[in-house]
Amino acid sequence: MHELSIAQEIINIVKTSLPDGHQKVKNVKIRVGKLSGVLSDSLKFCFESIIYQTELEGALLVIEEIPVQIKCNECNSISIIDNPFFQCKNCQSFDVQLISGKELEITEIELED
Repeated sequence: MHELSIAQEIINIVKTSLPDGHQKVKNVKIRVGKLSGVLSDSLKFCFESIIYQTELEGALLVIEEIPVQIKCNECNSISIIDNPFFQCKNCQSFDVQLISGKELEITEIELED
């Protein structure tokens, strides 16, 4: 389960990003692409498990799931796809490029007032 190591790295990044004399962390917001190979529920479980009895206890991991989005190189249309076929919904071409769906990034660390 690689979600555990990802959760640990998120925590390490959060800790090193906090200002001196930081307040309590309220939320950690991340973006996870559907092609990233990360299971959101498992990541959330791991995060909550390893922050127990630490300075981050009580922080919430807020996950925004990013869909798979492609751009057609023939008709230039942009599509969100839900199936495993990277095919343009407009012209049915397979000549496409991936725009989004592989993300795994921290976007925000919210501190309590």
